[in-house]
Amino acid sequence: MSLFFGGEKKEAVLFSPLEGKITFEGKPAAGAKIKLWFAWKDKEGESEFFTADDQGYFSIPTKTAVYKQTPLAQISIGQMITVDFNGKEYLIWRGGKSSTHLYGELGGQPQNVTCELTTEEMDAHLENALIETLCKWDQLIKKDGK
Repeated sequence: MSLFFGGEKKEAVLFSPLEGKITFEGKPAAGAKIKLWFAWKDKEGESEFFTADDQGYFSIPTKTAVYKQTPLAQISIGQMITVDFNGKEYLIWRGGKSSTHLYGELGGQPQNVTCELTTEEMDAHLENALIETLCKWDQLIKKDGK
C-alpha cells in the first residue's frame, strides 16, 4: 500500500528566482504589472503579482512546495508569466518542467535578463524543460559556479 499512498516528503522548486529588466521599444517598462502563474497539483494553479520599478527592473522570488515523492508519479509543473503594460497584456514566459531542482527550467541561473515586450516571436529553450520566452540573457551560471 505504501507504494501508492506513502512516499518521502520532498521540496520542489515550482519556479526558480528570476530577476531582470522589462523593456518596451528598448526603454524601461516602468510600472509594468507582472503576473506569475504556476500549476503542479491542479489545473487552476496559483498566481502571484509583482511590479517593475521605474527602470523596468523586476524580481520574482523562488516558489517552492512540499510534495510526496512516489515511484509511480512524476511531478509536472506548468509556468507562465504575463506582463500588463500600457493597457496591453504580453505573454513573456510559457513552459513546463518535470525537474524539482533550483534552476531546473534552464539548467542554470540566467544573468543580465532583459525581456523586450515588442519582440515578435518567443525563443524556445529545450535543454532541461520546454520554455518559450521573450526574455534573453547573457549566460547561465550552473549550480557549481560554471
